[in-house]
Amino acid sequence: MASKEWREWHLTPNGWVAGTFKHDFGLQQVSPTENRLLTCVYEEYISPDANAFSGYGEPGFNEEKSINITWRCSDNERISELLEKFGSCPNHL
Repeated sequence: MASKEWREWHLTPNGWVAGTFKHDFGLQQVSPTENRLLTCVYEEYISPDANAFSGYGEPGFNEEKSINITWRCSDNERISELLEKFGSCPNHL
């Protein structure tokens, strides 16, 4: 069975803040911080490969990861400064 999970990350003057996330067991809503300048969504999609159900050897899995920007303020200079200071969107749930 495939699993698709994601988390919002909000870039603020204080760094990255975790937001809403979707896990196998449901959706956990978190209101965005009012001082956010950028919002990204980090996604993980894990699915079984051909060997997972074949009965031969160890099961394997295919894993895909992606980051998408879903919202940004108009202050591109400030966003660039904060990205330089805190790095890009976190690559984890």
